[in-house]
Amino acid sequence: MQIQLKADTKKLTKHLSFIQKQQVPFATSNALNAVAFDARSAIQKALPQKLDRPTKGLIKSVIVEKSKKKHLIARVGFAGKGFGKSLWPETPALIMARLIAGGTRKPRGKAILVPVAKNIKLNKYGNLPRKKIATLLGKPKRYFSGKPKGRDAGVYERINKKGQPGKLKMLASWEQSTVYQAGGFPLSNIVSKTVSKKYKARFNAALSKALASAK
Repeated sequence: MQIQLKADTKKLTKHLSFIQKQQVPFATSNALNAVAFDARSAIQKALPQKLDRPTKGLIKSVIVEKSKKKHLIARVGFAGKGFGKSLWPETPALIMARLIAGGTRKPRGKAILVPVAKNIKLNKYGNLPRKKIATLLGKPKRYFSGKPKGRDAGVYERINKKGQPGKLKMLASWEQSTVYQAGGFPLSNIVSKTVSKKYKARFNAALSKALASAK
């Protein structure tokens, strides 16, 4: 998922001569690229503030497609869905699309394992590691994956107390899908604020440099 950055330079260049205006496309392209990287930094800074422990890979997946003099459009966003490259089975663009616009996540296999117990240990990114589940299920006397009678499918812990029959505690639930509400990450708002704050100064600096080099 990405956002395109375009420029309206009429107000910023109406005072220029005809010869000076010949430098505007070059300056505009450089300004668009500079503000696109400003937006990239703002997005990366906001990710750990708005999301629960995003992975380093997700933060690094924010990329910029630079503008050119004859194509005055720069793009900034998450890799995938035809924007940049990603080796992830489920690209960052698809992951973030659900967090930005809402949507339903379908499992790559039979089901999605969703943590439900408050005390289950997650990794530093807030995910339930596959190795953790494999370790638990390697202790079948205490843990198992299944659908006990009258209960939902999931990973359970057998809790045995002295003098009491064993009880089952669900650690994680096997779900056919998970639904995300829109607005989990305000990508458009972050980029719009960055452009409003930074673009004029970026353009003026790029134009001054272009005019100086053209003399």
